[in-house]
Parts: sequence; structure tokens; C-alpha cells
Amino acid sequence: MPPSSDDHRDVALLDILKEGFGLGSDAQIADFLGITRTTIHSVRHGKARLGIMQRLKIMDHIGFLHSRQWLESILPEQLSERIRRSSHALAQRQANARQRPQPTPTPDGELIDLVQSACGFRTDTELADFLGVARNTISNVRAGRASLGPRPRLRILNAFAPFDTEQVDAVLDSPDALAQAVREWMERHGGPSSSER
Repeated sequence: MPPSSDDHRDVALLDILKEGFGLGSDAQIADFLGITRTTIHSVRHGKARLGIMQRLKIMDHIGFLHSRQWLESILPEQLSERIRRSSHALAQRQANARQRPQPTPTPDGELIDLVQSACGFRTDTELADFLGVARNTISNVRAGRASLGPRPRLRILNAFAPFDTEQVDAVLDSPDALAQAVREWMERHGGPSSSER
């Protein structure tokens, strides 16, 4: 099966990363993105595409959201803590939960429970619609059989620390838009810099 145009754009994005961050080899690109060399090889030969986490890492490296630590902020533990700090209505719920013995929830399970309370969603269907996931995903996350992906976590982050989600989605969905964001970063920073390696 011949590589698609999206596969070619991912290859071009790898080359732009190599140039923009002064990375000398595909092995260095793999380290930079936190993936294996085999994955880079598969991307270069049209057998795989860069995933959302790699795109988020690139956006983090170029300061796309103007915060060096924003990628960490979509971790379930970080989002849960942000919600706890921002919502006084949860105090009563947490006090009631302490009175009844319950199984220890997973970080993602606790996160969706906090979001449901903080946002006032009465049903799991309302919560699923807000997160952009199927209704059964909520049950699976609570039971520890699944975890939330980056996109639902970004929706949660945006609800409590708003940013331009349309711009983020456009860059996450398009290798060309992400490559352009890297080029713009390169222009602002004068090309590759040893401090970015």
C-alpha cells in the first residue's frame, strides 16, 4: 500500500524537527519525541504516523501554548488537583465519600468523578458528551479497564484553564499546521539552538 499524503507530511515534519532543533539523526529525533527508533523508521516508510502524544510534545517544545509545563498539566493527577483547588462544591462530596468505604479509584477514574461534580453533570451521558467519548468509556475508566486519552484531558484542561482549543485541534490534526508552527518557532528563535537539544 503506497504511503498517503499525511504520511509524507509526517516525514516532512520529522525533517523540520531535525533542522529546527539541530538533531543530527533519527535516533536523536526518537529521543526528542520519547519514541523508539523503530517508530521513526515506520513513519519514514509510510507504515505509521506520529501520534497525538508526539504532536503534543512538539507543541510543548516550541511553547505553542506559552507554557513550558502545559503537557504535564493534562496528566490525570494534575487535572484532578486543579479541579480540587478550583471547586468549593467538592468539599461536601469528598467529606461524604470519606465516610463510606469505597475502592480506591484510578487517577483517571477520580478525575472523571471530579469533573462530573465540578461541572454539575447529572449523568454519565452528559459527562461523556462533554469529554467527546462514548458513554461506555466512562464506565470502563471508572472500572480501571480504560484510561482517558489526551483529547478528553485537553477538554478538561480547557474547562478549568481556557486556551484556544480550535487552534490546538488544528495543529494536532494537521502535520502541515504543526510543521508551520515549528517553522514559526524557528524564525522567532533564529534556527536550531544548542540550548534546545
